[in-house]
Amino acid sequence: MIRQLEIAIHQFAKRQMTWFRGMERRGFTIHWIDASMPTTEKIEYVMNKINNYNIYQINNTTNI
Repeated sequence: MIRQLEIAIHQFAKRQMTWFRGMERRGFTIHWIDASMPTTEKIEYVMNKINNYNIYQINNTTNI
């Protein structure tokens, strides 16, 4: 039972990576986060990306 679960998890992870690689090939930017980073650094990284995206959106809509 445990072995089947391990196999299923591995297969799912492979499908996810294939999906993400396809997204990158189609021009989407995937922002990978290093799993070994401390949680606070991960949160700072994500918040920084969100804030930069929001600033980009505001700047582009004011120029219309």
